[in-house]
Amino acid sequence: MSVEAESFAYGSSMYGGRPTFALTRRLGDDAGLTLYELIPEDLADGRQKRFSRANSNRRLTRTGITDAIPDAEEDSTGVLDLSGVGAPSARAPNDWNWDDWCALKITTLADSRQQAVHRLVRDVLTDSGIDTDFVMRGEGSVVLSESGGVRLTIAFLAMKRLQKYEKLTTVADSIARMSLEECYYWHAKCRSPSSENGIKALRVLLAGHL
Repeated sequence: MSVEAESFAYGSSMYGGRPTFALTRRLGDDAGLTLYELIPEDLADGRQKRFSRANSNRRLTRTGITDAIPDAEEDSTGVLDLSGVGAPSARAPNDWNWDDWCALKITTLADSRQQAVHRLVRDVLTDSGIDTDFVMRGEGSVVLSESGGVRLTIAFLAMKRLQKYEKLTTVADSIARMSLEECYYWHAKCRSPSSENGIKALRVLLAGHL
């Protein structure tokens, strides 16, 4: 994995296997699937500084963990209870301290984009041992390991501005077939401050012929 990929790869190796992404499905006025990255506040600060140094127009949309994961409950001592949130199998999501962590919003997919990404989301959750009903039926949230979050991140970013349903499904299906190494490569390209056109390049690669 490249240095740039490592700078955006927070998760199992650095934080003892804790989930570092979250996916929330909402209905009503805010209907859609929203993907977040869970990250320590100081690393979020450092990432924003890298965007600023690169003269990038991109800004991080930061929110609290409980805002990103509305099913998480906070007790009187400030400890988060994630027992009502879908999580990878063999994980104990309440074993981690979330003090000084935040959620970075990646993007929301709604309407046709949400429909087109459903199969990929279902496959990622199933492979991780997560009950798909948490975000495929009604409102709910799941937390994801790094590998699943990275795959969904490049899909959500690539599909965000596409309109044609054929292109949307082509992108989702192509990313489903990518190796994990390829996903990490494109994750770094799409989110690096020094690669402004990474998302566009991914769209062209996967759906430019349609």
